[in-house]
Amino acid sequence: MNTRLTILAASIFVMGATQVTLAADAPTSGHPGTPEPELRYKGAPSSMTGEEAQEVLTPKAPALSENEFSRAKQIYFERCAGCHGVLRKGATGKPLTPDLTLPRGTDYLKVFISYGTPGGMPNWGTSGILSDKEIDIMARFLQHEPPTPPEYGMAEMKATWKVKVPPSQQVPRPRAVA
Repeated sequence: MNTRLTILAASIFVMGATQVTLAADAPTSGHPGTPEPELRYKGAPSSMTGEEAQEVLTPKAPALSENEFSRAKQIYFERCAGCHGVLRKGATGKPLTPDLTLPRGTDYLKVFISYGTPGGMPNWGTSGILSDKEIDIMARFLQHEPPTPPEYGMAEMKATWKVKVPPSQQVPRPRAVA
């Protein structure tokens, strides 16, 4: 019996040491103390603004005025889209699509928005970041279909490029010898 416990303890130690080694070997991310794999896991802010998204109202969802919908879009794209995704299908945060949020209801959603979760959802209400009115608006907003983002094709991407060194002035890289 002691032999089995010793082997088990040694196995756990080796597995833990392997994980530490893998984390230490991870490429640097440009953020001191944060390995690249962890950075990829974290949500990132959305570069899209709420005004660019097309509004979609869901018939079975609680009513929202046009001003409330606009405010909710703004809050969502500033605070939520980085984790839950622009289309609310989930990323580092869970999906917030109407098929999941409508059955839960407004009161249920208000609790999560206000108090957060141990899994990483911020406590937007108890921290004072969102007011009770904004939390109510967000809980109702999440029961509607997500606004449709605008198309962002190659032409739009190229329009944002800033050429620092024109290709004609770039120094060619030396070729590797095989």
